[in-house]
Amino acid sequence: MNENVPDSPLERLRKKLYSPPAVDGVRPSTLAASAQTKAEGWQPEPVAVAQAPKPQLSGSTIFLIFAVGFFALAGIVAALVLFLGGRSLSGDNLAITVEGPTTVSGGEEVSFFIEIQNNNPTVAEHPVLSMTFPEGTFEAGNASVPLTYYTEELQDIAAGATTRINVRAAFFGEENTRIEIPITVEYATGQSNATFVTKKAHQVLIATAPITLSVTSLSEIAPNQPFTLVLSARSNVATPIENVAVRVDRYAPSFTRTEASPEPSGNLFVLGTIAPGETKEVRITGRLAGNEGEDRVFMFSVGSLKDTGGTEFGIAYASADATVRLASPFLSVDLLVNRSESDTTVIRSGVENLASVSWANNLTSTILDGRIEVKIEGEALDPASVKATNGFYSSSARTVVFDRDTAQGLASLAAGDDGAGSFVFRTKSGAALAALRSPTITMSVSVSGRRLGEGNVPEQVSSTITRTFKVASDLALSARSVRTTGPYANTGPWPPLADQETTYTIMLSANNSVNTVANTVVRTTIPSYVRFTGQASSGVVYNETTREVVWTVGEMASSAVKEGSFQVAFVPSVSQKGSSPALTSKVTLTGFDRFAGGEAKAEASAVTIRSDSDPSFESSYGIVR
Repeated sequence: MNENVPDSPLERLRKKLYSPPAVDGVRPSTLAASAQTKAEGWQPEPVAVAQAPKPQLSGSTIFLIFAVGFFALAGIVAALVLFLGGRSLSGDNLAITVEGPTTVSGGEEVSFFIEIQNNNPTVAEHPVLSMTFPEGTFEAGNASVPLTYYTEELQDIAAGATTRINVRAAFFGEENTRIEIPITVEYATGQSNATFVTKKAHQVLIATAPITLSVTSLSEIAPNQPFTLVLSARSNVATPIENVAVRVDRYAPSFTRTEASPEPSGNLFVLGTIAPGETKEVRITGRLAGNEGEDRVFMFSVGSLKDTGGTEFGIAYASADATVRLASPFLSVDLLVNRSESDTTVIRSGVENLASVSWANNLTSTILDGRIEVKIEGEALDPASVKATNGFYSSSARTVVFDRDTAQGLASLAAGDDGAGSFVFRTKSGAALAALRSPTITMSVSVSGRRLGEGNVPEQVSSTITRTFKVASDLALSARSVRTTGPYANTGPWPPLADQETTYTIMLSANNSVNTVANTVVRTTIPSYVRFTGQASSGVVYNETTREVVWTVGEMASSAVKEGSFQVAFVPSVSQKGSSPALTSKVTLTGFDRFAGGEAKAEASAVTIRSDSDPSFESSYGIVR
């Protein structure tokens, strides 16, 4: 059989064996790729070619691409905001700065420098400054004209430019009152129809009141016993204060007023105008009803009336109160310091003070085992300085005791009997005293004893009084002449020669200790043979008529030291040969102690041609030749 015959069984078997698969997924036979020749007219079916899978991005790669894009976008936005926003118009781009005191004395004239800086990219047009002041503010130099609102139209402020405005005012108010001054600047620009507003607030503390008020009274009285309240109003400012009045905020219950000076108008005592440093008083006399042991409180304020000649009280500058106890002491006791019996006494520092204690039996029966204790308190006391005359001082308890062991009369005090004791004390001095604020010493006197009551039964009885002593500030003053030192050049022969002019510099130095002293002034006069040359430091003024030289020192804080100077010319006469003539009279320093509420003063000897403190001075230079 010919195996090449077409369509033979063998040929059909061969084709079947070498034909490609008809179903997908069956691997083609490798025999199909052999050298066998395909039959004519046969075409293999197309084989499906598998496509390569597309690459896939991981989650971390997608997050990284997103993060980079976000930060790039944020950087672009920030740059646009910084560039465009920094050049935008805004009220916040106008800066207001206030240069002025944050603490003032009541009634003191002060200046505020308002600095306005334009940080806008364009001109601030038609700016208007306005300030609102609280009640009690007055125009500088005119304490009778209230200042409640200040406004000023300013010149246009160029971009980046600054302008300054000076505003002056005087503040009247109660001590330690904090006030706020709102400041507003309104302006426009050519690039916008809007009105821009910038605001700022400046706070000021009124550290001292323009007027101080103090009340003096007995601390203990018997029921229905007449007594007097003395109210003292004193000016602390350098200009007169008008329309001053004292207001009664509270009379103690069961108080009956029997007399008053000046006559009140309702609850007001009108004092009128108080000059600088002047003190005016209100005296109120009356009686208190009630039971023993009760405390009664009186309260007062000092301030100004709203209107001249009116009866309506305005702003209060200071307040004060007084407490009076109703008692009927069996053993009356009194305490005097330096012979003053006031409840509040001013004492000097660095000197010995004498305290005297006296007692008397007010009963109709005998008092046994009388005992008087004086408790001394206060940081201003030098505890080592206390020495008792007829008593015992316990340094650990800071108490002076008078009893039957130290004062024999206290063992048994018959009706009407009395006695006395005393002790001395000093305050601290120097730096120890200067470190204190508001230095005081308080003495509390306690009295006890036994009396024989009905049926001779002993009864314990006691009473107390308290006194407060304010330590006054010590002023020190030195005055001297110099030739080769000081702020001015001196001329003429030295030692001085008769009929020839020689000039000298007078050096003044004022020192303060513990309390603030206001209205401090140094005064002296020059003799007829001495001429004031006109050379003087700030604040020194010469009166040609009275020949008085006045140095206005002003307010001196605690531990302050201030210096002044002036120059004089001296033409000695022949009659002055061999002497050391004076160039000034005695030099005095006066001021008002704000804490102690009294005058502070110091003195220095007259200045002569003996310039001992000059480094080139010799003893022969201090004598006219």
